[in-house]
Amino acid sequence: MTTISSLASATSSSSTTSSSGTTLDSDAFLQLLIAELQNQDPTNPADNTEMINQIASFSTVEQLSALNDTATSIYDSLTAMSLNSAVSFIGQSVLAEGDDISKTDDATTVVSFTLESDAETLTAHVYDSDGTIINSVSLGATDSGTYTFSWDGTNYTGTEVANGTYSVVFEAYDEDGDSLEVSTMVAGTVSGVSVEDGTTVLTLSDGRTVNLEDVYSVVSSDA
Repeated sequence: MTTISSLASATSSSSTTSSSGTTLDSDAFLQLLIAELQNQDPTNPADNTEMINQIASFSTVEQLSALNDTATSIYDSLTAMSLNSAVSFIGQSVLAEGDDISKTDDATTVVSFTLESDAETLTAHVYDSDGTIINSVSLGATDSGTYTFSWDGTNYTGTEVANGTYSVVFEAYDEDGDSLEVSTMVAGTVSGVSVEDGTTVLTLSDGRTVNLEDVYSVVSSDA
């Protein structure tokens, strides 16, 4: 009598070989099920409970696969919608959360910062692209509020540094010596958009980038 290995074994084998391109779809599953029933040993028929469990397991896998396909499709659609929406930002000025500034021969962009509480001491640290502090500027005691900071483009020794993108991080403490949070924002004109790791990114005219989700306000070029 022709014998066929159990459906559970076949399913396991299919899973093992799926990486080489062999998958067990619903048609193949039904064919294996029918073949097992037709060729089972009459003296040792398949257990009904085991058969039901096998069918339920395959049904669950199929549902999860369909759910994954649906989620992927929704994700792709949302990404495309976000990208299409971001295209309308090109040529417009945006204010967004961030701390990157750009230095050129002509000028250095400013960064806005906000203190929620009065600071006894406030220091602006300028970092290069390698994450190294190249200059620190003491701003002294500062009341709560929103301000702008403009770096003169020099390092600790007073030497002008190369053009490029830098970042500014503020360190603030209150009169008790407790650290204060300082939020920062940057501005620029959008020149391009892209998607990086699922995040829509706006490229500014000077090469800096900000995430679309971090944009606080937009000013039309016609304003």
